Amino acid sequence: MAQHFLLHLPDGTQYGPIDRETLEAWRAEGRVPDETLVWPEGAPEWMPISQVLAGAPAPAAADPAPAPVHASAPVPAPAVRPAPAPEPTAKAAAPAKAAPLKPQPVIVPRPKPAASSPEQTQPSARMPAYDGHSGAPSEEPPARANRPVAPSAPVDRTRLLLAAGGIALVVVLVLGMLALLRPFLANRRAIAEVRRYALADRRAIDTPSGLTVELPSGWFALKSENPYVVRPGSRLALAQPAASAYGAVSVAVRPAMMDDLDGHLSELLQQRLGRQPSQKEGARSDVQLGKGRGRMVRTTFEEDLVPMQGATVAWADGYTLFSLEAWAPADKEDRFRSELETLCRGLLPSGATAARVEDAVERLAPEVPELSRDALRLMVADRLAQEKGVDDVPAAALRAVSRGLDALGTEEANEMRAIYQQIWAPVPEEQRVRLASLLNEVKAGRPVVPADGQALREAVRAGVNALPEDQRARLQELSGRAVKKSLLLP
Repeated sequence: MAQHFLLHLPDGTQYGPIDRETLEAWRAEGRVPDETLVWPEGAPEWMPISQVLAGAPAPAAADPAPAPVHASAPVPAPAVRPAPAPEPTAKAAAPAKAAPLKPQPVIVPRPKPAASSPEQTQPSARMPAYDGHSGAPSEEPPARANRPVAPSAPVDRTRLLLAAGGIALVVVLVLGMLALLRPFLANRRAIAEVRRYALADRRAIDTPSGLTVELPSGWFALKSENPYVVRPGSRLALAQPAASAYGAVSVAVRPAMMDDLDGHLSELLQQRLGRQPSQKEGARSDVQLGKGRGRMVRTTFEEDLVPMQGATVAWADGYTLFSLEAWAPADKEDRFRSELETLCRGLLPSGATAARVEDAVERLAPEVPELSRDALRLMVADRLAQEKGVDDVPAAALRAVSRGLDALGTEEANEMRAIYQQIWAPVPEEQRVRLASLLNEVKAGRPVVPADGQALREAVRAGVNALPEDQRARLQELSGRAVKKSLLLP
């Protein structure tokens, strides 16, 4: 059986197995350089080609036979600097005849360079099993077994597309999270800014007016130097930064408007037109307070070209009228309504002023039967608002009715005069003349002797109590209107 050989070229390429005839032919054609190493069949190690072709005996086998490497015939390698041929590591007896092996092609790893020469490669000291088959020579040498294969262009594009898609997905997720967090972060910043000017107490008290505000969660009472609520004359400044809502509480001592909250609201809106010329009035409704009820009017306006919504709530405590002006951006309508309703339930008028008025009304009502309780309440509140006593309210009522009579309409004025004629009818003529003269002095605001004033007051009280119930009720209604008119007169 012919002997076969494996070749290891200086550039690291390996060929075989081939028979001796083929090896000699390649050598003669110049396809195999002088630096080529050859592993004869059954040899324990690589040998220089010159030694193999010179007929030197191969060393005895010490390791398993090398595996075949199927490759095409080599082409002449470029000239390289000569390097010494590797010396066999051991000499052995003539190799035993190798038994035929089954074909088992393997991939031979690229050998590491020899330490003796940086330009020459050295095969591994140990070869895989040899199958005894030679490879067919070819015109082109095969590629190195361990040469990396460059990825194709479509694979690169696919990977780039996948990477770009992943990056885009991450960017979208980050932007989405930022969009979701933006309102939360804006609220946190707004709350932090407002807290710099907020009072620590959750209960805001205006001592002069006796108003207490139990602040709901999210609302803050602000210091007077805050930059958010600038309303000259206001008693309390309020803010709900999470809803971009703000408010101001004001107090007006206007007893003439005490029983007309809608009139007070109209007056406030008229005063506000100077700084809110775009203001438009909306619906009016009752509103529940923490103590008592009030009236509310809604408005819309623009502030620095931003659409805004507002609401004004009015309520009374005795002769004191309170008002809450609140506002927020128009796009927060639902939140604003909810926050305003909650804030109104925290408004707690003390009721001390109302109690003083009611006590005085209860005590004076029998002395002034010509006035209804509402009209008498206005009279008492007027005196208390001016920090005056209420003992002269009966005499002041005569003057108020007389002055207001001239401000009534003709029909109502004539009806009221007819009722008073019935009041004076039981009085003797001489006394009637004297009392009419006293009444003119009172109407003009000139002082009268207390005894004369008392006599006039007793005559009116007796006459009113003698009237039929329906006429007395009509007199009280007309007298109440006259009192309101007189309080509005200068």
